[in-house]
Amino acid sequence: MERCWENGSGCHDPTATTVIENESKRNKEIHDTINEIKNILKDKDLVLIERIKLKDKRTKKIYR
Repeated sequence: MERCWENGSGCHDPTATTVIENESKRNKEIHDTINEIKNILKDKDLVLIERIKLKDKRTKKIYR
């Protein structure tokens, strides 16, 4: 069942739903990528010292 977001007037907003779902999907991809990097470091007996920062080339959004 698809979750549909509501706009300010309480009406279902399928456009907002699509945008939020796409953003959530991208956030999960970034989270998974950071976990992959951490796992590679762990396999090589290395430890991450500082926070990882990534920048999306398309949206210019910075993930920390």
